Amino acid sequence: MGTTTAPADRGLTAEEAMARLVSEGPNTVAAPIPRGLVGRIGRQLADPLIALLLVAAVITTLLGDLPDTAVIVLVVTVNTLIGVIQEVRADSAIAALDRLAAPTARVVRDGRDVILPAADLVRDDLVRLEAGDVVPADVRLNEAQRATFDESSLTGESIAVPRVTDDEAAAGTVTMSSWSRSR
Repeated sequence: MGTTTAPADRGLTAEEAMARLVSEGPNTVAAPIPRGLVGRIGRQLADPLIALLLVAAVITTLLGDLPDTAVIVLVVTVNTLIGVIQEVRADSAIAALDRLAAPTARVVRDGRDVILPAADLVRDDLVRLEAGDVVPADVRLNEAQRATFDESSLTGESIAVPRVTDDEAAAGTVTMSSWSRSR
């Protein structure tokens, strides 16, 4: 870990932040490799119960029981179709949640407050959070005054959770009240 040469309330220097961004990379989660239709269908058919049904369909075909074969094939087809549709919807929901994540962050650099893309945050950045802000990265609160956070996106908790100095706030949660500074 590097050291910060600026006083704690001045934040990192632009040079330190750039060096960390280059060496550690951006504050982003790698996007999953998109799956095509064939890959999605293959994942559905690879399920052990579906494989068992396909074996049963082959056996009933060999025994000449075509009505049972047709029912089994219909069940496998409907199940695969529903599974693929649910997978596509889940991927769309995840993409929508990613778009809701904090796009920008208020950071102290060289002693000044600047707003920059959340992807440009680096370790030891001094982030300022106010009511209504989405937490742009997992942070430790250096100073917190009556700070509460809506963590429902992570925990399902319906009540804002109070946080004090030295507590952590998770990325994607929402600052509900007060003022805090975090690293």
